[in-house]
Amino acid sequence: MRALFLLSGAIATLALSCTHSTLDGEDCAPGVVDFTNQIQPLIASNCAMSGCHVGLNAAEGVRLSTYAQIVQHVKAGNPDQSHLYTILFKSGNDRMPPPPMSALTQAQKDLIKLWIEQGAKNTNCANTCDSVAAPSWAQVSTVFQAQCVGCHQASGASGSVRLDSYAEAVYAVDTRGLKATLHGTGGAPQMPPAGPMSDCSIALVERWIRAGMPQ
Repeated sequence: MRALFLLSGAIATLALSCTHSTLDGEDCAPGVVDFTNQIQPLIASNCAMSGCHVGLNAAEGVRLSTYAQIVQHVKAGNPDQSHLYTILFKSGNDRMPPPPMSALTQAQKDLIKLWIEQGAKNTNCANTCDSVAAPSWAQVSTVFQAQCVGCHQASGASGSVRLDSYAEAVYAVDTRGLKATLHGTGGAPQMPPAGPMSDCSIALVERWIRAGMPQ
């Protein structure tokens, strides 16, 4: 990703001029990609973690922790001219995320592409949180895939903690203090490092643990 991720001042200025604030109504109509709850967690898990694109020592000076930082690498409406998207298809160390991390799935790439095509807006469409329904591994896995698996997968799992399968997630709960890391309590580091999960996501994972981690 190195120099290929550095944009010219003209493109950066254009991207900033396309910044949108969070809106309701048509911006959250069915089919609209939710930046806050779909795109940002995906980027946090695969790009904005320690040693990569976060903090004062971010790789290549590229920080991807916030909407304002992310949208600088996007040309709203045009994914093919957006480095955030095109670099996903590079090879070797120029690809994002770089090896040994796994490449994003085609579905994840398509989601980023659709978000850019829709104007790369700062949408936040999760207005409700189901705190009653029985949790399932399928729901918890979706949270982990979006916010954790970028660091915690078979290929170079951070801290040797994996969350890319049911068995590994159960092991992380039972032996690695996964629940404590959701809040950064008991001496455990708060995870994800780029910022905590939403209260809704944390509640879902905790309900799943209390229910005995059903598969």
